[in-house]
Amino acid sequence: MRPLASGLIPSMRQITQLLSGFFLLLVFAVSITFSYFNPTPIGLDIGLWQLSPQPVSVWVIGAFVLGGLLGLLLGLGIFRKLKSRAEIRRLNKALREAEIEVAQLRSNSLKNSKKQ
Repeated sequence: MRPLASGLIPSMRQITQLLSGFFLLLVFAVSITFSYFNPTPIGLDIGLWQLSPQPVSVWVIGAFVLGGLLGLLLGLGIFRKLKSRAEIRRLNKALREAEIEVAQLRSNSLKNSKKQ
């Protein structure tokens, strides 16, 4: 039996990239079609803000993109890293305060032992 050339069989990474490319093309085609069939301008009121009228498709696609970006940020753990950094700063401050207190207690202990 003759071994197959490695260049002829696509790797899993290449298949994944190909499927991702097809998916992105499909999403692009659906968004273009959606934009074509939804040209009615709609204004949005968010609390005190009043946004200028845009086609419905702009609002829906914008919400989709914003949700995707927020999902990526949460998936990357950016918010978790920020929370961890704040916790590290708080703990470092508490450690410095504890070290100062220990140093003061040692100096007071040394003064008391010298007096006796």
